[in-house]
Amino acid sequence: MLCIALEVEVTHLRTLSMSAVLMSSTFLAPGHLAAQEAEDDVIHLGEIVLRAINDGGAGTSPSQAANTAGSRVPVDPEDLPRAVTVLPRELFEAQGARTMEETVAYSPGIVTETYGQDNRYDEYVLRGFEAQIGGAYRDGMPLRTVDWASWRTEPFGLESVNILRGPTSDLYGTNQPGGLTNGVSKRPEFSFGGEVRTTFTSENGKEIGIDVTGPLSDTVAYRFIGLVNESGTNYDAVDTGRVYVAPSLTFAPTDETSFTVYGQYQDDNVGDTYVPVPAYGSFYDNPAATFGPGTYTGNPAYNTIETTQNYLGYELDHEFAPGLTLMSRARVSKNDWVNKTEFPAAFVNLATVNGLAFNPTAIDTALMSVFDVDQQLDQTSADNALLWEFDTGSAVGTLAFGVDYYKVDSDTDFSYGYRGARDVATGAPIDSSLPINAGLAFLESMAPTQLDSTRAIQLDQLGFYVNGHADLGDRFVLSGGLRHDKVSYASQGVMEVPGATIPFDHETKANHTSGNVSLGYRVTPDMLAYGSVSRSFNLPPSGLNSSFEALDVETSTAFELGLKFTSADQRTSFGVAAYNITKQDVAFDDPNSAHPLIYTQVGEVRSRGVEFEATHDFDNGLSLFGSFNVVDAKITEDALYGGNQTARAPRFSAALFAQYEVPQVDGLAVSFGARHTGKRYSDVTNTIELDAVTLYDASISYEMNDWQMLLAARNLTDEQFIGYCGGNFLPLGSGLDATAGSCVYGAGREVSLTLRRSF
Repeated sequence: MLCIALEVEVTHLRTLSMSAVLMSSTFLAPGHLAAQEAEDDVIHLGEIVLRAINDGGAGTSPSQAANTAGSRVPVDPEDLPRAVTVLPRELFEAQGARTMEETVAYSPGIVTETYGQDNRYDEYVLRGFEAQIGGAYRDGMPLRTVDWASWRTEPFGLESVNILRGPTSDLYGTNQPGGLTNGVSKRPEFSFGGEVRTTFTSENGKEIGIDVTGPLSDTVAYRFIGLVNESGTNYDAVDTGRVYVAPSLTFAPTDETSFTVYGQYQDDNVGDTYVPVPAYGSFYDNPAATFGPGTYTGNPAYNTIETTQNYLGYELDHEFAPGLTLMSRARVSKNDWVNKTEFPAAFVNLATVNGLAFNPTAIDTALMSVFDVDQQLDQTSADNALLWEFDTGSAVGTLAFGVDYYKVDSDTDFSYGYRGARDVATGAPIDSSLPINAGLAFLESMAPTQLDSTRAIQLDQLGFYVNGHADLGDRFVLSGGLRHDKVSYASQGVMEVPGATIPFDHETKANHTSGNVSLGYRVTPDMLAYGSVSRSFNLPPSGLNSSFEALDVETSTAFELGLKFTSADQRTSFGVAAYNITKQDVAFDDPNSAHPLIYTQVGEVRSRGVEFEATHDFDNGLSLFGSFNVVDAKITEDALYGGNQTARAPRFSAALFAQYEVPQVDGLAVSFGARHTGKRYSDVTNTIELDAVTLYDASISYEMNDWQMLLAARNLTDEQFIGYCGGNFLPLGSGLDATAGSCVYGAGREVSLTLRRSF
């Protein structure tokens, strides 16, 4: 029986004056600024006013520290001997970023758009490992993608974004060793302020948002964030829209106690912009046609992806005595994901299929598949810790002793099957009942029209941890943690495949001890050299092996050496980090399976590389921030793929962002950025090597009194590039597998105009 399934889709479905304040070696807001209270000083980032933000710096509350990445105790990012980048919202707003992928695109060690244009997911690679499945965090707590349900982040609700590169299991338990991205939410302030904004985009997009905060009394403060948008896309048949509401309330009766409760509602009607086109006619030459980024190959009458994300949580800090504080927080999250789409399962030349000619590369026909998902995903996080500040004379620091709990419940019904043929150029259905289409009718007679499957997942992780940071005299800094996790993972369901219905029921119970030790040495008061060693693990939350059994737990070890420097005048900074990560039992999408949940596990992957970032303020209105990454991520042990590079991880990437304040016009600033992604292989077989691409961004802003106008463009030159390619399967020895594959283009140019009124 013929099972036509889009491998590129299947692969993806398993699985985003400018002073030296901009960024020092591993942070964007210097620690002495990050520690300010609500009445923060105002620092000028060009003509963009950057309010110093709480990014876990010394003097922040335990909850504020826990909400950021890098440590569970308050520590200035510049003093932390780990690779952490903090992106303040003023920066990614100036870059015109409207998604999480765009927000982190200029950061070192990270590569975005790993599957091309796709507004369903935030997708990125960190240090050679894909991080979107397990490495998406909000306020220091995980929001893992399970099967298809993923969590999209609205940047308007964020105060900053933290990126922690390298293993993180000592902090959070199961996770990929490349690192994580963490959105830090806006919280209530005891001073009145806010903004109203409206945005228009080049695809007839319209958005309006409001953010207001202030005191209700001497002990109670509120914040309300709301946003509504709708937009077309580069496909006439696809629209997108979002409703986002995030209220929060803080009760602080004394200086020793603070309690915050918060919620979030986010409803996305995405449509599907992940649109495969024939590999022949995009990546390879096609003698009959060329398929550009505007080619829509889906069914406009059957293209709906609706997701609803709800959060409810609290944060509590209570100081029992000087230097002894309780931190408690918890969050329940619910994600309802409904997918109803029809997409190309494979591409063929119709005359070749019908035996009228043999011209397989002249692709003109899409063999369609319907794909439906109805998934309910619940995640619960709870974290309680006691923080102890100590001073022994020779050692001064803070230790956190805690326990956290993370739970996942997921129920998924999904189905796929053959849905007829369409002309790629026109989208018109092809009638297989006509005598001339006898070959097509033969294929259709064996293609399954409906394969139904169910899958229920339960994941429980209970972690006990100690984490801390200390200054040892004037020169040395010691940071790190030890954590022990008890993990239980169960998966039950029924998989329907061509010719068989396969039930499965398996459970994995495991204990894992993770750790990180990082030692820093102050070469000078402005320069910190450090080294670290880590042990971590990752439990793949989705997928089965080819025998429909549970995937093995992945384990990793890592070593890192780094150097951070920030000049005394804060005008110059740089950072460099060299690392080596070794990971065992690595799970990859199985390139030899058409089933959407089948993975393969290779013996070992080694990722080693160097990251560099630097900023400089020329003190004449011009400021620069640049970074580059060299990564060698290779499969070192596997009978089939040994020696291959890991998928979608370029050996070289770089970014440069510049802003210039025009001295002659007060309030006017212009910015320009370039992002380079080097050559990379599309999947683990290393069959297709994608071309390198450089994308340019630009913006211009003008601020007067409390008004601001920002005109921004992403991919300014509208560069057309292939973001991903994959093979498709046509069994029964048709001989057309080699030409049936598909590719996905990266996102084209988007121009946005934002008008903002601050108060």
